[in-house]
Amino acid sequence: MGDSRHLSSGYRPRVPRIRPVLAPLAVVAAGAVPAPAASAADLPGARDRAVDWAVTQVGHHERGTSNRSPRIDAWTRAMGLRVPPARPWCGSFVHEAFRRAGVRLSARLIDPHRSYADARAGRRGLRAIPVGRVRRGDLLFFRIRRGLDASHLAVVRSAPRGGRIATVEGNVSHAVRLKWRGVGVPVLAARVTG
Repeated sequence: MGDSRHLSSGYRPRVPRIRPVLAPLAVVAAGAVPAPAASAADLPGARDRAVDWAVTQVGHHERGTSNRSPRIDAWTRAMGLRVPPARPWCGSFVHEAFRRAGVRLSARLIDPHRSYADARAGRRGLRAIPVGRVRRGDLLFFRIRRGLDASHLAVVRSAPRGGRIATVEGNVSHAVRLKWRGVGVPVLAARVTG
């Protein structure tokens, strides 16, 4: 997952203000394509689009073990965060997938521990749901580092089958990968609510 010591030390991402006239330039500079905002009625479609985009990124690797690449840096900047520093990027990947689908989620996704708390509280566009009821486009939280409620995020590709859930995940062995996770492995599931 990379070094995430800063996540538990009270780190709060700085979100710079972008003037409306400069916003299109900032999007182009980040290498991102703006998507139309998804309405509440279209959230199921947005979740599908997020998964579709995420799967197209499978195989993308960070440079070495740096938590960085030009593409990963662009995803992190699109959250409103500065690069450097390098950060574990599973949250940047999830954020970008939904941004491409027209859903603007909180930059707190950079820290799965904090976004876990958001999902449990039903805030910042996330709502906790039972892991066994996940469907395409939902999120899974994993506890990999001790002392944190969650330290990794994944996007669900399909509903559970045979006690396993298909995911697409960023920052798994330094790349975007398709995985199968046991239903008992995630510590929380969440639905994106807008």
